[in-house]
Amino acid sequence: MFRTDRRTLLASVPAALALVFAGSTVAFAAPVADPETGYTMELSMTSATVAAGHTATTVISFRASTYLDGTRVSLSAGGLPGGASARFFPPTPRLGGHAVLALSTSSSTPAGLATITVTAITISSDPIGTSATFGLTVSD
Repeated sequence: MFRTDRRTLLASVPAALALVFAGSTVAFAAPVADPETGYTMELSMTSATVAAGHTATTVISFRASTYLDGTRVSLSAGGLPGGASARFFPPTPRLGGHAVLALSTSSSTPAGLATITVTAITISSDPIGTSATFGLTVSD
């Protein structure tokens, strides 16, 4: 059995983990979905630098409340620099799952930083949206 002082444990655990104390047993729970939207969207990387003509990717993860788990979302990306495009694999993932965002640049994409807004909206009779940003730096 694992035992530790509660203050020591709290100081050594990331704040995102929820702690549930039951006697001397400690259980860890994953972060829960946003109470206002019912789900969260996180990017595995929030920025990347690529040479013009290349592609950057990031994994999008979704956590959802029980009532939204499995709901499909529509994904989009705004703020792309000229000559760049965004593709999602799959294009309409389910909450509780993952998707990959591929940001492709062309040889004509201007060098510099672009802040891309990734938006997810539930495909339902009552659409719920959330967004995250990704910093794409294009180099010569």
